[in-house]
Amino acid sequence: MLEKPRFPAFFPHPLLRDQHAMTIAGSMLPRPSGPFDSISEKKWLAVDSQTSILLELNVQPDRVKPVLVMVHGLSGSSQSPYMLGVAQKAFLQGWSVIRINIRNCGGSEKRTPTLYHAALTDDVEATFDYIAKEFPLAPIALAGYSLGGSIITHTVAKWGKQLPPNLKAMVCVSTPFNLVSTSRTMHKGFMNRMYMKKFLLGFAKSMKNKAAEYPELYPQDAGYGYEDFYSFDKQWTAPSFGFDSASDYYDRASALHVIPKIEIPTLIIHSEDDPLVPYCEPTREAVENNPNLRLLLSKHGGHCGFFGAQAANSLTWADADRWWAENRVIEYCAFRFEKAQNTQ
Repeated sequence: MLEKPRFPAFFPHPLLRDQHAMTIAGSMLPRPSGPFDSISEKKWLAVDSQTSILLELNVQPDRVKPVLVMVHGLSGSSQSPYMLGVAQKAFLQGWSVIRINIRNCGGSEKRTPTLYHAALTDDVEATFDYIAKEFPLAPIALAGYSLGGSIITHTVAKWGKQLPPNLKAMVCVSTPFNLVSTSRTMHKGFMNRMYMKKFLLGFAKSMKNKAAEYPELYPQDAGYGYEDFYSFDKQWTAPSFGFDSASDYYDRASALHVIPKIEIPTLIIHSEDDPLVPYCEPTREAVENNPNLRLLLSKHGGHCGFFGAQAANSLTWADADRWWAENRVIEYCAFRFEKAQNTQ
């Protein structure tokens, strides 16, 4: 059984107890980054002969220091507020940080003819090949928000017992492990329809850029005419990656199927009031049946929100700010890095 740090409880900001208010705050409120983001280095990394992804790196002078690798959510980027919030906290811990823009995100639509999906592992795998060359002795942790949590879960499960030797931990925040239940939830209610409309507008902009670069693959109207995720995934995601239908994609790409294959210490952070991603019973059972996984489930927090009434503290940890989940990512990774060092 894994030794477990005692995490402080989450108490939401009194003005953000509503699940939608918390979710919107999490995506809109800036994280004070000071000079941190201005010193980030941008690197285009070739995944294959046709695809390159954009990495944003903040590298410590000592390349033996820990490395935190981060993956954003659907239509997000390395500049998403939660990405900047976690990255700055990690850098202040003395770690190097690599923020991955998965293909088609962060302005990279013209660097690949393909799209992406919840189980596409190539971009993370290519990043780890790069890390193995540039940081061969550094301990590594993976953190993924929302869809990024699904992508890193599929990647680590694909590796199974053949893990990169320095990978010590994984953290998934507000992750849609069950795409079937998530799709159903996203299609219900006025607010969720508004969220989906916002995502679809992002899809339209991205597909317009792809049509300009790859007119032989994408017509000029490729991003328009979709009422919901299902219609877009039926038209593009499913056939582009060999799924029989959108429903087949949601089933086969659900990370809950591969949770039993996770072989590293993993923290899953979720809220019971997540309006977009329900923490469903099949996921709960899969997590409970893998001793490598630990669930940190709060009553409040929304989707990728978790802005607290105050900075949380425990006997062994003091949060840097009120962003509770971001601080738990850092605390857990610090704990696993220390455990790994003490067992060497």
